[in-house]
Amino acid sequence: MFAKEYSNNSLAWQDRAFFILTHARANTSSTNYTVLIKVLETLGHTVKVDTRLPEHAQREQIALFLVDTEHRDCNELISAEVKLLAAKHKVLLFNANEDSVNEKTALLGNVKGILYRNAPPETLFQGLSSVLKGELWFCLSAISEAFSELIAAVPQALPNSDIILSNEELNMLTGREKSVIKLIAAGAKNEDIADRLNISSHTVKTHIYSAFKKTNSRNRVELANWALRHIPIVSLN
Repeated sequence: MFAKEYSNNSLAWQDRAFFILTHARANTSSTNYTVLIKVLETLGHTVKVDTRLPEHAQREQIALFLVDTEHRDCNELISAEVKLLAAKHKVLLFNANEDSVNEKTALLGNVKGILYRNAPPETLFQGLSSVLKGELWFCLSAISEAFSELIAAVPQALPNSDIILSNEELNMLTGREKSVIKLIAAGAKNEDIADRLNISSHTVKTHIYSAFKKTNSRNRVELANWALRHIPIVSLN
């Protein structure tokens, strides 16, 4: 079995780590791998590379899973195994070719973002940092298409539908939280929300955390799904 581990400090495998899921045809000595691993090391965790996922008990120690997309088509990339992994953990596709990866399909499969082949180190760092902060790393058009598909999949609500918010539930959200939720559903990143609402990034994070708790959402995708289910029914203005 192929396995490598990289670290620029004394972190043990039991500590939080980045995990790169590679495959037999991958060239782990390539420039793309070398640059990616160096960027990951700057973020302060051990980097483990393997062709097989760790045991379930060890997966809780992984800060982020990166799936190598080279020589794979989109259906193989978003396999049942990857979907199950992405449902519980942060997953990024990397080494991606624009001709073989569908961002909307990846997003609907709970993948948090895509890093394209030959991306410069600063882009890799920005994408990785964003996902680690709980944001998505996709183009806005892919986010818009995915959310439009989710809206279309929601059945038309009836007056007595269980998904209608009561006044009490609606009043739990502050006006600012509603504005933040709307922007997240539109695919905005924290910096965009801060600029749009003229507030600090720290304040944006505070509103998002509060919205997570009030809507029982675990991440931005679930919060956006929540908004998309309720925006046609109640006004979030």
